[in-house]
Amino acid sequence: MPEPRSIGDSRPTIVFIVLVLLSLVSLASGARGGALGSEIKTVVGVAVMPFLTALNALEDGTGYVSGLFGDYDSLRDEIRTYNRQFTELQQKTSNYYEIRAENERLRGMLRFERENTQYDLMAAEVIQHSQGVLTVDQGSVHGVRESMCVVAPEGIIGLVTHVGPFTSSVITLQNADCRVDAMIEANRVRGQVLGTGNNLSSLCAMHYINLNDDVRVGDLVVTSPDSVFPSGFPIGHVEGEPTRGQLSQSVKIVPIADPFRVDEVFILLRAYPGAEEIAGTSGDVEEVVPGGLLDTESIQERYAP
Repeated sequence: MPEPRSIGDSRPTIVFIVLVLLSLVSLASGARGGALGSEIKTVVGVAVMPFLTALNALEDGTGYVSGLFGDYDSLRDEIRTYNRQFTELQQKTSNYYEIRAENERLRGMLRFERENTQYDLMAAEVIQHSQGVLTVDQGSVHGVRESMCVVAPEGIIGLVTHVGPFTSSVITLQNADCRVDAMIEANRVRGQVLGTGNNLSSLCAMHYINLNDDVRVGDLVVTSPDSVFPSGFPIGHVEGEPTRGQLSQSVKIVPIADPFRVDEVFILLRAYPGAEEIAGTSGDVEEVVPGGLLDTESIQERYAP
């Protein structure tokens, strides 16, 4: 029996076969090299395509995210610009309404002054509101004196109680020290308007009304001829039913001119007689200078025997 041959014994044969195959491949490569390269490229391209697609998608995503952050920054800047413009517009709108309201008030004051030529009026600006007392920017150097009447186009405000060189203090209808002789315009029922001293309410009260006199809700209350104010100046309207006492009755009054909201007033320096007074009086007629005495006495005290 022949002995088996080892691989080492067949090595020359194997080497020869490999060299022959390489030669054949080399000869065939000249004709098929182009096709083989093309096929290799195709295979590589197919194999690499998913990676290239993923890489392109990553690049696109990175660009999108970068653009998104850029758009966000741009949008944030636009929002800040719009907020600033909105704030400026709000301020301009507020200023516009304030100027329009001031123009309307000043037009009303000018109209009031033109319609009441029988009064020598001095315009004053309210610079402070405090506990039923107004401080105005006119004083003794401007001709203001104590006890002068202070009015607004809507109605009376109060009386001057203290005069400095450049400012004056005015007690309003809400001040407990303010008393104004008054009457119901419709039936000339007399009484006296007193402040309540309540700094949280603009209401005042009309006292010392005769028990037999008729007073109704909504009646207009004006200054009476007994008042330091010229007769007929509006004070306010009756609110609520009268409160009856043993000797008299009283009612609440809602002032027409709200002293808590007034910004400009008139100080009544002098009152000239009207046409009716001139027609009914013979001889020289003297002008009336308000500011003689405050209405400090009640009607009962004034006319008591």
